[in-house]
Amino acid sequence: MASSRGIWVIGAAVFTIGFSTTLAMPLFTTYAARDGQGAGGLSAAFIAYAASAIISAPLLGGMSDRIGRKPCILAALALTICGTIALITAPGLAALAFARGMQGLAVGLLAGGATAWAAELAGGPEAGRRAAQVTTLASASGFAAGGIATMIAIEIFGGREPPLTFWLHMTALATIFALVFFLPETKTPARVAWLRMPSFPRGTLPLSLSMLAAWAVTGTVITAVPTALTEAGYPRMGPLAVCFMILVGALVQQLMARIAARRLVLLGLPVLVFGAGLVMWGTLNAALPALLLGGALVGSAAYGFLYIGGLAGVSEKAGLDRARAAAGVFLVAHIGFCIPPLMAGFAMDAFGAGATLTVFWLLLAGFAVSLMWALRGAGDRAPSDR
Repeated sequence: MASSRGIWVIGAAVFTIGFSTTLAMPLFTTYAARDGQGAGGLSAAFIAYAASAIISAPLLGGMSDRIGRKPCILAALALTICGTIALITAPGLAALAFARGMQGLAVGLLAGGATAWAAELAGGPEAGRRAAQVTTLASASGFAAGGIATMIAIEIFGGREPPLTFWLHMTALATIFALVFFLPETKTPARVAWLRMPSFPRGTLPLSLSMLAAWAVTGTVITAVPTALTEAGYPRMGPLAVCFMILVGALVQQLMARIAARRLVLLGLPVLVFGAGLVMWGTLNAALPALLLGGALVGSAAYGFLYIGGLAGVSEKAGLDRARAAAGVFLVAHIGFCIPPLMAGFAMDAFGAGATLTVFWLLLAGFAVSLMWALRGAGDRAPSDR
């Protein structure tokens, strides 16, 4: 009973930290307008999450082995609390950038210890699988739930700031912090290297780059699409499409585990391109059906097909070096989450939404075709990978 409770407490910690990453999403354009910034300023504040994750991943990836599981999870919760406090006390782009940076550090700490601690608490031959299922579902559903909850609160209670969800989130974080504090530690601190640099096993570059494409699209949809729709007079349409994208992606992610990794990526790339095209068209024409359908396809491709396929494919080729190989995938993915959305944001300010989103889609389509060609060529050379 105690071990089962521990798994769910850790799952709750993962959920609330994931929840924080989209908690303020319906207010992104409000913050940007209040601070006199456009899509570029919003993108710069938003990607502080990915930037902090890129910088901290080599330092924090093995931290739970060095200092123990519990201190890492408690520190992740504390950092998340700091970010939410900033959004409550000083809402704006500066607070958003600070909160996103704290969230990136929190996720870096969480990734190294949450699943391992849950598995160690559970024990038994199926512990690892069960722990991974709980933490993966908690992470994906947390990402989906934060923005949806705040959007509902705004619709019910109006534009009051901070929204009720911010206060509820703080209460949940404090409660879970106390529950985690009383869980037993399972890892004796050990001397391990401070730096654990990501690795890129031979033959995995197309798989890793598929994650760059996926997260470039999701990052651009989260930042540029709501900005364009707000400027067109539809401030709620963008957050709705983004929340729907994340929710569908979280659901589809649970269905992808049994499909071969390379096939998942080959299926996911055209779905990503088609979904992105619908999102861009729906944005430029303020067409909600196209936005929702496109968002569902992008979410399915990015969080389901490409996330699972890319990570599994790289892990299969990494042998015993799976942890560093997985870190390499996440590094490439976070670069995609940073640079393309930032460039798209500033391009929108300079050239407008129509030209920017059209060029973005054309570049995405060309990149996806080249990746599919590379993957098919690799499959022809190694039939056992099929």
